[in-house]
Formats: sequence, structure tokens, C-alpha cells
Amino acid sequence: MTPLQSIIMGAIQGVTEFLPISSSAHLIIIPWFFHIEDGNINKLTYDVMLHLGTLLAILCVYGKKLLRIIVEGLIDFRAGRGKESLLAKLIIATIPAGVAGILLQHVIETYLRTPFVAAYMLAFVSILMIIAERIHVNRREISHPVAIAIGLAQAVALVPGTSRSGATITMGMFLGLKRSEAVDFSFLLSIPIICGSALYEMRHFEYHSGNTGIYLYGGLSAFIFGLLSLSFLIKYLKKHTLDIFAYYRILLALIILLASLQWN
Repeated sequence: MTPLQSIIMGAIQGVTEFLPISSSAHLIIIPWFFHIEDGNINKLTYDVMLHLGTLLAILCVYGKKLLRIIVEGLIDFRAGRGKESLLAKLIIATIPAGVAGILLQHVIETYLRTPFVAAYMLAFVSILMIIAERIHVNRREISHPVAIAIGLAQAVALVPGTSRSGATITMGMFLGLKRSEAVDFSFLLSIPIICGSALYEMRHFEYHSGNTGIYLYGGLSAFIFGLLSLSFLIKYLKKHTLDIFAYYRILLALIILLASLQWN
């Protein structure tokens, strides 16, 4: 991998981590299309740097809000009403993806990280996004069942092509949350998952001084483009629907399938 390729891959990670178009699908597809090789770097170390970049980006946007939720939640726990706090609901919603990530990581990495799986999940979730926008009625607050359901959607998003933000925002809207509430809960929920992924992969961290620039370029690119894409999405979804992202996903799925059939 060259420094330019590292910047490109970091940008892709940053943009697709937050836009509901699936980071895993793009990180499979882009190297597949353009034959980007990572033989001169430690892939897991590089992934850690990308995760740290996106984690820093989301903390820049949601860090203060998360800190306030934690403080208020701890106060509520001390007062005996902690179960109803948003902090408790975020903790509960984090569990499904955490458990699934630990138990199913090998299966996902070995059998599901293929262009075909990514294409099918891109299309399937796109249909759900379009349906959610058509039947969406603002009628519910974030209850424990709603939080658990969104957490389960986040666990399913471990399958490449699903999109973590796409799945969780769509589930929240299906359950009656306002789009803005679904967006905020989705990204607050992503913080422990992104942090956990970085810490889990850090056990394989290997430092190679000759490739320092490649790792740093990737992490910095992921941070910059992640910050830009997250800020854009929050503003965009205040006035617009998820439709444009759903149509893009469907188009991308068709391109992947056609290219796969032609090359095979």
C-alpha cells in the first residue's frame, strides 16, 4: 500500500463509517476493484488506526453529549432511577453487537466478507430504509425494548454490506422514533462499538517504523473525512429522507453483481 492509497482507504473508511452506505462493503469492494494490496503493512494495525480516526471524529461531534449522558446517568443511578436513564439504555443496546462480535467474528471474517454477500445486504437494507421512510410515524420514545431492538440491528450490521448506521437508524424509525432521535441514538451507540473494536484489534498491534506514514495517513484521513461526513449527515437528515442513500446502495449492489458475473 502506498501513502496515497492509504489516504484513499482512510477517506473511504471515514465517509462510509457514518453515512448509511456500509463501510465494510466499500472496504471489500474498493481494494477488489482497484487491486490495492496491503502486503507491506499489518492489516490489523492499519484497521486500528482507521478505527481510532473515526472514533476521534465521532467524539468531536458527540463527545460533550455523551459526557452529559454519563453524568446524568450516574446521578440517576445514585437516586435509584438509573434503569430509565439514557445511559442504561445505551449500555443495554450495546450488548448484542458486543456479544455477536466476540462469538461470530471468525465466521464473519471467513465466510461473509465477500462481494456477493455485501451486494445482497446492500440491496436488502436499502429496501428496508425506503419502507421505513414511507411508514414512519413519530409516536414513541426510546424505551428499553426499543433500545434492545436497535442494539440487535447493530449486531446484524456486522454482516458486510449492512451498514451499522443504516440498520440502527432504520430500526429506530420503524419503531416510531423521530429521524433526528434515531440518528443521535445510533451514533451514540456506535461509540462503545468503535472503541471496543479498536481495543480488541489492538492486541495484534505491530509497529513498523518504515511504514509509520502509511498508518498515520490512513488514520488522519479517516478522522477528517469521518468528521465531514458525520456533520453532513446530521444536517442532511434534518430536512431530507434516507432515500438517496438507499438508491445509491441499490445501484452499488447491481454494479458489484454485474462485475462479479463478468469477471467470473
